[in-house]
Amino acid sequence: MKKLFGLGKGLNSLIPSGNKNIRPSEARESVFYVETHKIKPNPKQPRKDFDKKGLEDLAGSIKKYGILQPILVAKEESDTPRGLDVQYLLLAGERRWRAARLLNLPQVPVIIKDSVGDEKIKLELALVENLQREDLNAMEESEAFGRLQKDFNLTQKEVGERVGKSREAVANSIRLLELPSDIKESLRAGKISRTHARALLAFKDEGKQREIYKQILSGKLVTKETEQVAAEHSGKKNKKTDGRFKELEKNLSGTLGTLVFVKNSDKGGRIVIKFADLEELNKIVKNILD
Repeated sequence: MKKLFGLGKGLNSLIPSGNKNIRPSEARESVFYVETHKIKPNPKQPRKDFDKKGLEDLAGSIKKYGILQPILVAKEESDTPRGLDVQYLLLAGERRWRAARLLNLPQVPVIIKDSVGDEKIKLELALVENLQREDLNAMEESEAFGRLQKDFNLTQKEVGERVGKSREAVANSIRLLELPSDIKESLRAGKISRTHARALLAFKDEGKQREIYKQILSGKLVTKETEQVAAEHSGKKNKKTDGRFKELEKNLSGTLGTLVFVKNSDKGGRIVIKFADLEELNKIVKNILD
């Protein structure tokens, strides 16, 4: 391990100042060069998916400019038959470390935290660093917010303060955890968008929710249309008379093979039939005429 003087910015450069549980020293921290292979990932890291293209782009930047921000690690020592073995646990900067490995860099610059022994602090460091600095997918972000709230007994406002987001943004993200597991996996894989997922939360009836979900996957509902359908559904929930048309909507949707909505009012009503293109419209018309 080789010490490098004059580059350390310390933990304050990585973690928002509002983080009450983490108390870094006010003194400037030294930066060291350590062997890349001696650093291991944090098992409590919330990010599970690392975009290959993004890592390659980062590696290209590092190759040209070097690693401008040191990686934050915790020293772990263990006795072995051959003597004291030293390894380092990643606390912040896993993308930089992975990019360095792509380049086969023998050493990387790190700031070493000898005193971070509390597992909950390691978890909070990993969660906050990801939420503050990296572009998590919507599901990873939701899970990270949920863990911060649950594991550290925080309010949604306190979670937001730690990562520089509003309470409303945190609340909306955490609500995604209420979705069925298969829909959450589709969100994680990018098959549906964050906006699609939030719109699906408007449907408390799982059957209706899955009906809309299938329409999204098939491409029959774009994001704006999904939001409109969700808004219409939410607006209907407070109208007692609309419950009479629920079964009718379901039957019509099944017969025509597309979403059908019945809009009622004091002066009558209307039927709304969704279609994606002319070909689908022709199929719907054929079903009606037959």
